[in-house]
Amino acid sequence: MAQGTEEHEGAERMLDPNVTIRPYRDTDFDDVAKICGRIWVPDVEGYYDRITFGRVMTAGSLRRSSFSYVAVRGTSVIGACLGGFAKDGAIVQDHDQDAVFDSLMMAARKRAKLGGPRVEEMLFRRLRMYTTADVFISRGYSNADAELNMLVVNPADQGHGIGQALYDTAVDSFRQAGARGFFTMISDVKDFSFVESRGLSLIQKKDGPSRKSDDGAIYLYGCRL
Repeated sequence: MAQGTEEHEGAERMLDPNVTIRPYRDTDFDDVAKICGRIWVPDVEGYYDRITFGRVMTAGSLRRSSFSYVAVRGTSVIGACLGGFAKDGAIVQDHDQDAVFDSLMMAARKRAKLGGPRVEEMLFRRLRMYTTADVFISRGYSNADAELNMLVVNPADQGHGIGQALYDTAVDSFRQAGARGFFTMISDVKDFSFVESRGLSLIQKKDGPSRKSDDGAIYLYGCRL
């Protein structure tokens, strides 16, 4: 799950009546990628670099997803949730996304090298998330039946119940498919309260490049349904 789902305690959580949740369309790709770029790499200079990394994140999540939804106000996409299911110890992949992801990764790797070690770490943290998720799924735990691999809300639209509505949509999808539980990967401390308040528990922490700090660490949270 990406960053950007924080709901402040005591904030109004009723969904904005002007916001609707609908299935993702291919034409939503860049809108979702822009949100991911704003949230995932806000400190990266240059619009092109941010959208490049946002596209990688979006394509990587789509490749691991069996369902995808977006939150829309008017004609503007302001949030998204994507989730996938495990079968025979592996995530079910949409291989139609493989070529797009590989092409975007090639461009992102080049840009990351120009951006320096910190930018490269942001990029490769996503790949570590996928690897950690795949290992967890292979163990066959009940809460590894499904993966919430993206939940993002545009920063300017947070605090209005949109993250909650997207989360509920994802959980309904997991339940309808008969999943015994699900998990999500996060890399930002501010997301802890969001998942913990919804009954998810920390299962695993993977250290980042330096064991002396939590910079770059990723966290696997899960729960049973």
